[in-house]
Amino acid sequence: MSDYLTDEEQMTRLRNWWEQNGSALLVGVVLVVVGVVGWRWYQTSVEERIANGSDLYGQWLEAKGEARQRLGELIDEEAAGTAYPTFVLFHQARDAVESGDLSKAESDLQAAVTAAPGQEIADLARLRLARVLFELDRGSEALDALRQIRGEGYRALAAELQGDIHLADGDRESAHEAYTSALSQAEDGSQRPLLEVKVADTADAASS
Repeated sequence: MSDYLTDEEQMTRLRNWWEQNGSALLVGVVLVVVGVVGWRWYQTSVEERIANGSDLYGQWLEAKGEARQRLGELIDEEAAGTAYPTFVLFHQARDAVESGDLSKAESDLQAAVTAAPGQEIADLARLRLARVLFELDRGSEALDALRQIRGEGYRALAAELQGDIHLADGDRESAHEAYTSALSQAEDGSQRPLLEVKVADTADAASS
């Protein structure tokens, strides 16, 4: 039908349509443009923080004393949201464990759980935290931390540590269940011999 309309009629219809729909169309176009620009800005910002964090982390590993402390603060500020603040906390926790300061290690690993940018790194932080809590004779808290581990990559290690905690508490049945679960989930062949020994050692406590 539009083929038979005069140019003036077509212009009138177009003008009426624009008056009714033009504002919504412009808003939609603006939102799309803003979304695309915003996403690209975000991606660029993340890439810059990762690159900057990598440089600062390399310097932090080489630094000592006050220089290392200042670099750690810079990593917290300029690489927030990346893995590098968590890596710094992991190193600090390891150093604290080696020096016998388990309370400091606990504090650093608690912070690492919060700072971790993803589930996998958070699970690693929880596993290390549980080990420290176990060393502090706080097995119940260690078990709570282990129960929060969800990633498949750390489930076997978490289950094995759960078994160690139960065994230390004298609960051989729960220890055997945890060791058996760890063995079934273990992917690394180097873990199996020790797990097999633990499973066999607690087999007498298996529920019938």
